[in-house]
Amino acid sequence: MSQRLWGIDWRSVLPWQLDEIRVEYARLADVLPFMAELFPRTFNTGKQWLEEEMTEAKRRFGEEMDVFVFRDGEKIVGVVTGNPSDWSTYYWRVAGILPEYRRQALLTRFTERCYAPFRAAGVRRMEVDTSPGNRAMVRHLSGQGLFVTATMSSERWGQVLRFTKFLDEDAERTFTTQFLDINTTPNAERRQR
Repeated sequence: MSQRLWGIDWRSVLPWQLDEIRVEYARLADVLPFMAELFPRTFNTGKQWLEEEMTEAKRRFGEEMDVFVFRDGEKIVGVVTGNPSDWSTYYWRVAGILPEYRRQALLTRFTERCYAPFRAAGVRRMEVDTSPGNRAMVRHLSGQGLFVTATMSSERWGQVLRFTKFLDEDAERTFTTQFLDINTTPNAERRQR
């Protein structure tokens, strides 16, 4: 969908090396066994995405998603999926890294590498949802400069926080001015007034 909407062909952008870890573009079918093994240990919610019936619509949606696989040699050690949620917003749907690889900051380094292709394509923000109880992810996202921009509750995922990373300075300034009442004027500029 990123290619159809924004012209981002991840197959030509990737692979990326994050030290020994190679990030490649993949198909959902390539990573479903890894997800089926990792997710029950990682996500502590009732009905998982993988447990829902694989309908034709769900299969087509999976084929449209961007799927990024993290490999140590040939071993899959992580997966990230995402998709455009509108004409200027990218939504990170799922991220899972094996516990023994989490201290390598793979998700941070990967998403930071995504900023340039997204900005070049006109993407203004990236969004991700997480449980407020997932303190490690809440700390991680906050530490990466993402803002809590919404909360949501559903029968599928329970309560989640929506975090947004603004890739466009004007969009971030608008958000912080209207909703956070944060003075984003640099200190030197404030002193000159």
